[in-house]
Amino acid sequence: MAVDPPNITGRDDRQEYQRAHRIRLEKAREAARERRAADPEGYREYGRKWRAANPEKPREYQRRWWAANKDKRAAPRLPKRAAAQLRKDKVNKRRAAAQRRAARAGSELNGAGQAGL
Repeated sequence: MAVDPPNITGRDDRQEYQRAHRIRLEKAREAARERRAADPEGYREYGRKWRAANPEKPREYQRRWWAANKDKRAAPRLPKRAAAQLRKDKVNKRRAAAQRRAARAGSELNGAGQAGL
């Protein structure tokens, strides 16, 4: 259903055509929004049926989107065991740092000496 382009002869014709085109597109979008708002469950059902009939299409669209938006990808989640080990390592690292600070505070090299001995 190809439509022949209008006979645009000058700048004014082109601007008028573009303005009319934008208005047509906005009206079509507005009508679609109104249809979705009137029957949101019907649109959800339509989407479910389409995804069931075309299982590879949504995956393809998702792969294409992720390839184009790599910066929006979330960091991969760690398995529970690995995340627990990471937390444990952080705690141990803080404890070791606290012990080193305490040892430095009581060191004879810094002039503080060991109090009470």
